[in-house]
Amino acid sequence: KLTTVARGAQSRKNQFGSTLQVLSHVQAVIYTRPTRSIQVLTNCAHITVHPGISHDLKRLAIGQRICELVLALTEEGVDSPEIFHLVTRTLSALGNPATDAVLVQLYFQLHLAAALGFGPSFTRDEVERVDDSGGYLMLDTGTISREKDTGSLSLAASRGVLRAFAILYKADFDVILRMQLTEKQRRGLYTLVTRFMRYHVQDAYPERGEEVLSQILGLAPNEQ
Repeated sequence: KLTTVARGAQSRKNQFGSTLQVLSHVQAVIYTRPTRSIQVLTNCAHITVHPGISHDLKRLAIGQRICELVLALTEEGVDSPEIFHLVTRTLSALGNPATDAVLVQLYFQLHLAAALGFGPSFTRDEVERVDDSGGYLMLDTGTISREKDTGSLSLAASRGVLRAFAILYKADFDVILRMQLTEKQRRGLYTLVTRFMRYHVQDAYPERGEEVLSQILGLAPNEQ
């Protein structure tokens, strides 16, 4: 992550044109100095543009939320190829109007958590032991269990939601993009992933952005 400034970008004759369009994947030339907190962007060219994001309010809000999470939870000046490829893969899927935008966002959050060192930890057997009465996600470990652990903060969820959580974390991305959820399952999955990440990053979690996004998506806690 680098904080940069594009000098002259707002002038009528700026050299950047449309390459500074929000959420675009670009190739950039950046002039850096170790003593400077804001680096200088000197050249920029498009690699991929995602019009499917900018033309849809919900997808645009999710894309901005993805950037907000990266900005809040990663360190300035530290290379992170894993997170960079996660962002580009996610934005590419988000730009496809045929995908479930909420699922794409939740995939990103769960895999960002893993890249930051606190991904869920469960086995296939643990997931399969959850029956129709539902089970629990342990927030501290990300373990899935049929029974509540009194020594761990946990969230109750239906069998379908817990299985969706497991698939979201373990399955190939193309499989995830084909997932189909009911509105009730989508709401439950949104709660699990959001609460899991919030538990681990605590005060670093950008709460206001979450409140705004959940309202836009119709997934705020008080909405039915």
